[in-house]
Amino acid sequence: MTVYLNKARGRWMYNFVRNGQRHAGYCVDPASGEPAKTKTEAKRIEEALKVEASKEQPRALPPGACTLAQTFAAFATRKRGGKNWSNEAAYIREMLTWFGADAPVSDLTEQHIWEYVAWSREQPVMIYVGGSKKRDPNADPADLYRPSNRKRKDSTINRYLICLGEALGLAHGLKDSGGRPLLAELPKVPRLAEPEHLPRPVSDDDLRAIIERVPQHLADGVVLARLMGFRKGEVFSLTIEQIDFQNRGVWLEASSTKANRAEFVTAGTEAMEVLIRLVTQARDWKQRHLLTYQRGEKGKRQPVKNPKRAWQTAMKALGLQYRFHDTKASYVTAVAHVATAAVTQQLARHRSYETTKRYLRVADEAARNAVEAIPMKAFANPATPRTRKQESQTATADASPSTPEQGKEKALEPLGSKAFPIRPELVGATGFEPATPRPPV
Repeated sequence: MTVYLNKARGRWMYNFVRNGQRHAGYCVDPASGEPAKTKTEAKRIEEALKVEASKEQPRALPPGACTLAQTFAAFATRKRGGKNWSNEAAYIREMLTWFGADAPVSDLTEQHIWEYVAWSREQPVMIYVGGSKKRDPNADPADLYRPSNRKRKDSTINRYLICLGEALGLAHGLKDSGGRPLLAELPKVPRLAEPEHLPRPVSDDDLRAIIERVPQHLADGVVLARLMGFRKGEVFSLTIEQIDFQNRGVWLEASSTKANRAEFVTAGTEAMEVLIRLVTQARDWKQRHLLTYQRGEKGKRQPVKNPKRAWQTAMKALGLQYRFHDTKASYVTAVAHVATAAVTQQLARHRSYETTKRYLRVADEAARNAVEAIPMKAFANPATPRTRKQESQTATADASPSTPEQGKEKALEPLGSKAFPIRPELVGATGFEPATPRPPV
């Protein structure tokens, strides 16, 4: 690969392989230490580096150098045990394989990262087929996953890039025994553009049809999500001790929420009636969880982990295409119709107001009133629909003048209206705009 200009940094860079080893970095004159200012200078520096690299034997890492594996190891010590660690461990395994675990982290350039992005866009989405087996991070992925016919989206690749960026930022902040940073220059890790989706609330009529179609434990979960704005993982993990009858609501532990913070969810009258019924039912069944299911008449009742299959079955039977999370969208947009933006954000439990704004756009009464204020008056009293024969006769009459006088009138239409005909001597050469009168013939 020849030298190229990194436009974001305004620096010339090289990238080549010698003796099975990749050499990449900024084009800097080894004699003066000055960066290359032109492509000619960059090529001269690259050629000199190629000559030197050809003389070298495959080298070991210099003392104090940090490999990509060591960088991710330091990153893992800070992330292991977190809510997203199982996913981050998979990201790390793939990037160590692609970039090379023993590659010096200082050799990782922005061009390398973009090459990884191009490769990642061609990778299929992997589907978990391990069933109820525990997801062992050391297990062979080939035994637990199979490739689908879909390729990764940029939103998925961003999860990998975020992980890489955090690891490189950590290496940039760490220093060796001599006080030098392990990564002197931090490469820019891109953030790919992702499609912006608006929430799609489920109408109460569709919710009623779904509730009548799904099993009882899923129906109760749908009702609570609609009345209290729960996420799927939150509602199906509810236990008796989380219900607060005095303050009329539900306590959520930080470990069970998306924002990783303890929250209190206020319940209205309808929601409290459902919660009272579920608590009484759970106590009768001697269960701790509010939503449980039973396999067969004599089966043991078990907590609901993920009602994905029952939900998809109902969607297919009803001809709908909702996600379970759309029930939360129904709750937030319903609140937005009657409350301020600040209250909507509070009840939706959104950390960022930007997230709430997506829901407010759906429930924007000002925009709705503006649309209602611009009706087409021509359709206020629609006439009786005409038949095709009548339309054909009208079109024929418009196209074929019945008298010579009408033909002359049609010929003047491109030049002006019938009420204000334009005299031919005032028409310019184009036939459309008034111009200097033509001299008489």
